[in-house]
Amino acid sequence: MGDENTANSKRLFSLDALRGLDMILLTVVAPLVNAAQRGWKCFPDSFMHQFNHYWCGFTLFDIIMPLFIFMCGAAIPLALEKRLAAGGGFWRHVLGRVALLWVAGGLVQGDWITLDPLSISPFSNTLQSIAVGYLVVAAVLYARKNILAIVVPVACAVVYTVALAAYGDYDKFGNLAYKIDISILGAVLPTGNRWVENPSYYTWFFTSLMFVVMAFAGYHATRILQRVEGGWRKAGALALYGAGFLVVGAVSLVWIPCIKPIYTLSFTSLAMGVCVLLLAGLYVVNDVLCYRRGWGPVLFFGRMALAAYFISHFFRPVLRAAAELFGNGFCRYLPDSARPFVIQVFITACLVVAMLSWRCIKARR
Repeated sequence: MGDENTANSKRLFSLDALRGLDMILLTVVAPLVNAAQRGWKCFPDSFMHQFNHYWCGFTLFDIIMPLFIFMCGAAIPLALEKRLAAGGGFWRHVLGRVALLWVAGGLVQGDWITLDPLSISPFSNTLQSIAVGYLVVAAVLYARKNILAIVVPVACAVVYTVALAAYGDYDKFGNLAYKIDISILGAVLPTGNRWVENPSYYTWFFTSLMFVVMAFAGYHATRILQRVEGGWRKAGALALYGAGFLVVGAVSLVWIPCIKPIYTLSFTSLAMGVCVLLLAGLYVVNDVLCYRRGWGPVLFFGRMALAAYFISHFFRPVLRAAAELFGNGFCRYLPDSARPFVIQVFITACLVVAMLSWRCIKARR
């Protein structure tokens, strides 16, 4: 396909497609699968296992958050290099995007909307972890020193991995990342705050080092697409890059358990290997072979990912209320077992309508 498909020349179709598939898995497929299981018990436990998170191991659902962080990093060279070359406005754009992600994350899962000091958390959401990775990668891009793009993620991974191994264990409440989170939350939040009194075993503050690593993994994937000549060579280089992550993950499993909530080296490496290989596969299909027919819904979710995430989480009660308003009439003529799935179908329809409305409003501005 030659140079017309290079990452330098235009927006990567495959990146939007991958982002869309990730968002569809989170907001459409998983809710429909869980609804069908509640009503009909139609899937075996081994299949449903893939739609949950566990302390140890790796499930299909575990790839969602790493993939979003990876794709944020992958988009940075495409989105920010032109702003950097143009001169002014770079940091205004970067800091504005970081603030947007941070506030949206706080509203979605940090309970900021309650304005209750005993309920809110400053850092507890995927969007905020994306913001961390985005900010650091943008800063390295701004520095214009290529060596930093290698030194920074390697240093983050080494510091985090060594510290976890040296100061604590890999238990839910005995690992260093958890202890640091509790210390920070206890210092900045008032006594009685629910995030301090009943903390989650998911960690954020110290684990930000691995969020940076994942964002840089995406950044370097795009760099490969920009610097390697020829579509098939690009795909091959991506495949080797992804295989390298898988090797690191497999080797590190010998002494480091695969734990998603604290993003151990083994989990992070395996997740990044999967992300890179998924991008490589979609790059071949979409950007080398140019098979693009029928991808419209996927691209819609990919290009409206932030809206889809925010609406599906923050406005979930509104979506459900609207779905029940329109769906209860249909449920009256169906078995009770069908109700969870039918209502979820209407929730999905309401989500799509809300996203279309969001896009229309944005287009008019």
